[in-house]
Amino acid sequence: MILLFAGCVGNSQEQSSEVPTLKVAYLPTDHHSSLFVAAKEGDLFKEKYGVYLKEVEAKKKYELYENDKKVADVELVQVVEGGAKIMTLIAQGQIDIGLNGVPPAVFSIDQGNKAKIISALQGEGSAVVIRNDIPAETWPEFVKWIKEQYSNGKQVKIGHPLPVSIQYVMIKKALEAEGITYTENSKDKSAMVLLVNCKGQKSMPQMLSQKELDAVIAWEPMPEVLKTKGIGKPIVYSKDLPPAGMWEDHPCCVVVASENALESKEAAVKSLLKLMVLSTKEINENNELAIKASSEWLGTDKEVEEYSIPNIKFYTNPEPLKKGTHVFVNVMNAQKSTTGQLKGVEDPNKIDEILFNFSIYDQIVKELGQ
Repeated sequence: MILLFAGCVGNSQEQSSEVPTLKVAYLPTDHHSSLFVAAKEGDLFKEKYGVYLKEVEAKKKYELYENDKKVADVELVQVVEGGAKIMTLIAQGQIDIGLNGVPPAVFSIDQGNKAKIISALQGEGSAVVIRNDIPAETWPEFVKWIKEQYSNGKQVKIGHPLPVSIQYVMIKKALEAEGITYTENSKDKSAMVLLVNCKGQKSMPQMLSQKELDAVIAWEPMPEVLKTKGIGKPIVYSKDLPPAGMWEDHPCCVVVASENALESKEAAVKSLLKLMVLSTKEINENNELAIKASSEWLGTDKEVEEYSIPNIKFYTNPEPLKKGTHVFVNVMNAQKSTTGQLKGVEDPNKIDEILFNFSIYDQIVKELGQ
């Protein structure tokens, strides 16, 4: 455990105090706007709620306060490789809290990572984007085009962020629902679609522009970046992907904490999570906060965020998270992706026991009267 020792404050008669350091990892996506808003709007949260972040070094180091008392030092770590990398860092003890997708958390905990999902963060917010020159404007038209290409001896290439991403799970299920065969082996030409691991999203604009890919499934704001740059066109957002109704209100990103942090830094974790809950509340009352904070934090055009943010549902409520996660686990089991403690588990209560710990969240909700 890393502890920062604060020296005497005010006068020599005051004793030194120690506060924990919370290391928090996140992805470069506006799905994590609640973190960006919390970090950039310290005065707002201090005045309204008494829990806030005080900036020490922009986008990297902050002090966390609640009721005029310093609760923790917070170090923010941006991870570009995806949620699986964040879960690995948690397993290695390098990160206390991670903001990442449900599947990376599920895969990692399935394999024995001593961590728990402690809150929802947001839902939906992904899209299938195809090249502008492809003659399709909707998902059904794209499906028809894929089948026409295959009948002409051509294999369609669709990129995804990572094999343990929500986007990967959804595109496989959508293709299966349409009777479209797929492979991840570039030498296998018998399938209609080749799924390509883009190892993140950074390479997607170039791969689409150079026609190395025909389409991608990506999380926001990448779909809107591709749209505004004239590289591609979103044809379907994740909530409308087949099978019909399966992905509506689906959870996407969550807050994950190591079991060590939950035990040894509980008060600090609670204060930070309370701030995230309040930040989510503020975003839902004023979308402009998320648009502005995400644009500045990620370096995206404000126009991109104005398109993107409305496609994302910001919430912390565990109920849609649990419901959606049960679906994900069932899909993963059907695809034989779970090989550890979740393998073959169908009982929702057992799934909840393995993956979740909402005790701190429940305390927060009770205190806030929500």
